[in-house]
Amino acid sequence: MDLIDTNYWKSLINIGLTKLLVLKVLSKGPNHGYGILKELESITSGCCVPTFGSIYPILKDLTKHGYTEVTEDKQLKGAQKRRVYTLTPLGVEAYKVALEAWRSTIPYIYKAIENNELVFLEDMKTRLSSK
Repeated sequence: MDLIDTNYWKSLINIGLTKLLVLKVLSKGPNHGYGILKELESITSGCCVPTFGSIYPILKDLTKHGYTEVTEDKQLKGAQKRRVYTLTPLGVEAYKVALEAWRSTIPYIYKAIENNELVFLEDMKTRLSSK
């Protein structure tokens, strides 16, 4: 543990966000592990991208607990089969609950970090779009 290493802190943030972001990607439609990683890279501008080693255990756990279903999708001739993950109705509900939990928490986390100013999502969107 190196508390003066930015990557340490970013990895902690990634651990906390990964399940929510995986559910978000799958809420748009079925996808495979590599596709999920690429989509996460795109929607977070590369900021919060898990590793292969961390995303597959999450997908396995989501499937084990009934939040996703897995099908095998044959790729081109001779290529390996791809495992495609699809949210179940329980997974859709989990995504909605997770999203609400994060939305209700983020302004207060920001407040705790930044000079006691309470900033809501609309303000954050404005700040992000001006960068």
